[in-house]
Amino acid sequence: MALLSGQKVIVTEKKLGDQLQQKAFGERKQNRQILDLKEALYLLDRGKIDVETEKEEKVSFDDLLKHASVREANFYKKFVVYTDLRERGYCVKTGFKFGFDLRVYPRGKRPGQEHTQWVVKVAEQTERVSMPEYSRMVRLAQNLKTTALIAIVDSEDDINYYEAKRIVP
Repeated sequence: MALLSGQKVIVTEKKLGDQLQQKAFGERKQNRQILDLKEALYLLDRGKIDVETEKEEKVSFDDLLKHASVREANFYKKFVVYTDLRERGYCVKTGFKFGFDLRVYPRGKRPGQEHTQWVVKVAEQTERVSMPEYSRMVRLAQNLKTTALIAIVDSEDDINYYEAKRIVP
């Protein structure tokens, strides 16, 4: 069982928390596994966890999606990209503190075992990225010693990934 608490989902069962930690879901804090909303929605969609409110009301996929969408701009598109990368075998974490939407670790690796392979900016196909913003992303990724990806999600939830690099003549 897991408890919805604001922007996080707290796994209340130790055994389940340990299993999720083994698979690189969430972070361990005060002996509990804490999931971000994308991780929780992914696991709920696959039937790996059940989520409840503090009033012990069961939370459905749609309920959790609505809850998350109110709290995070463009949440659904980020979730689509998160799901795609997770299904491809990558460990995916939030990239908020790094200035990106997601950070991705190499297949089979997790934080602490390997450095971040990519940082990802999620954008809709109609969204425009200005040159200063593009430049900032590339510079920030270089400072993090990783590569920036822009994940463009179209109206049918298909994703195209573009690598953003600095070219030095």
